[in-house]
Amino acid sequence: MKPAPVGTRIRVISGHGNHSYTVGQIYRIVHDDQDGTFKAADANGRVGNWLRWEMCEIVGPSIWERIAADLPDDLREFLSCFDGIGDLELEERVVDAVLEELPDLHERLVAFARSPVGKSLVAASAPQSAAPCSRDG
Repeated sequence: MKPAPVGTRIRVISGHGNHSYTVGQIYRIVHDDQDGTFKAADANGRVGNWLRWEMCEIVGPSIWERIAADLPDDLREFLSCFDGIGDLELEERVVDAVLEELPDLHERLVAFARSPVGKSLVAASAPQSAAPCSRDG
């Protein structure tokens, strides 16, 4: 793989070498050393040691990032309150139907997400392109 910009999602495809990454896992590039190596972080923000470009492949944006880019702020904040949101593969019509049945839950979770306690609890679930649960309203 050729060097990619910081923020790019990659999958580790090779286990040789002395790196701390799991083959098959997806990480996000956080630092390019400009010498053929870089560091990446896992979904929890833990940064591994140096990794060589040829040990990886680029992967596209997560489903969550693709969905979050088009969502209204309140819905993005609402969904950020759930653990594991980055791997959801629900059809949009299913989500809409569920939310229609639980409108009070949506409003209560958005209010909680906007509170100081909620902001601190759900900040790690936020996609990088937005800061869910950080809007004051």
